[in-house]
Amino acid sequence: MAKIVVLGGAGAMGQITVRDLAVSATHQDVVVADLDEARARDLVRELGRKHLSAARVDLKDEKSLAGVLEGAGCVINSTPYYFNVQVMEASLDSGCHYIDLGGLYHVTFKQLELHDRFKKKDLLAVLGTGASPGTTNIMVAAAAREFDTISDIAIICAGVDNVVSDHPFEPPYMLDTMLDEYTMPAPVFENGAVVMKAPFSEEELIDFPEPIGRQSAMPTIHSEVATLPVSYREKGVSNVAFKLALPSDMHARLKFLVELGFGGRDKVKTGEGEFTPRKILAEMIARIPSEKRAADDVEILRVDVSGTRGKAETFVRMEAVARANPDMKVGGGDLNTGIPPSIIAQMIVDNKIKDRGVLPPELCVDPEHFFAELGKRGVVVRKTAQNQLAPTC
Repeated sequence: MAKIVVLGGAGAMGQITVRDLAVSATHQDVVVADLDEARARDLVRELGRKHLSAARVDLKDEKSLAGVLEGAGCVINSTPYYFNVQVMEASLDSGCHYIDLGGLYHVTFKQLELHDRFKKKDLLAVLGTGASPGTTNIMVAAAAREFDTISDIAIICAGVDNVVSDHPFEPPYMLDTMLDEYTMPAPVFENGAVVMKAPFSEEELIDFPEPIGRQSAMPTIHSEVATLPVSYREKGVSNVAFKLALPSDMHARLKFLVELGFGGRDKVKTGEGEFTPRKILAEMIARIPSEKRAADDVEILRVDVSGTRGKAETFVRMEAVARANPDMKVGGGDLNTGIPPSIIAQMIVDNKIKDRGVLPPELCVDPEHFFAELGKRGVVVRKTAQNQLAPTC
């Protein structure tokens, strides 16, 4: 029986992964590892499954991390992306496979440098296994089979939340990541080269199926742009872009806070001392009571691929739709991000993925198996458009 360790397993995304492993990986031992051991134990107690256990882990303590990874078959890293390389090093030392939720572009390149070391140890590290990066990469892989050459890959993540709340600002995922997406320059692969776009540049209104409707989307920093241009270089890809379309109200509030400077990491001097804006923002948000309400959101992942098949110009659109699951008390956006790591970790320990090294999901995860598993959990992936246009000259 293999052991799967979920680092940050009691956190917002980690616990979604754990909830799925609780019902789908009953033939594995699952360790919910978190700095807050009490929360991890509460989650294990709530789920009431014998194959689950809780453990305390401090990522800043090498012995603590090594101890929790001892004997593991795979570690799912659901902690902030800036811990990725450190956890990968620990994974190499412990001899276990590794997956994470993405390196937010820049960290991804540092992770890819570990490819030869993982391959030499007969281990696999899959980078970016959430919704986006993750499912979107695998959607690209499925669409790419339709092409002899690829010119353009466009990825958009959009959503709508119907929950009415009097909370002034409740981040749907990790605040640090959201602030990074709204403050850091966005890499876009244009005409065969990476161009950095300023935050809020090139916003555009895009129509999505109901209930999402029309949303404002903009380029943000994302890991797909780090790997897809390399993965499909031989097919001639020239343009790769990722755009994020948060629910309109959330987008407006986050944009307002960032424009005020609350996304800053550098300390600001005041008459009462020095303060880090985003830490102050996080602290103020944490002080506001948050009432637990039934989730009622929908998230859509859209992938558009253009190129040629034979002599015909071809276009393929794939979409994945996730809706809130009332039985699991989990939102659609959370399902989209938290479920894929569970599926891919199980594919690895069940030896359904035989690749080794450090790879993005588009190069090692079988789309058919992955989409089928998503479908069992209520996340539907389908091809929504395929057009063969006029033949090329």
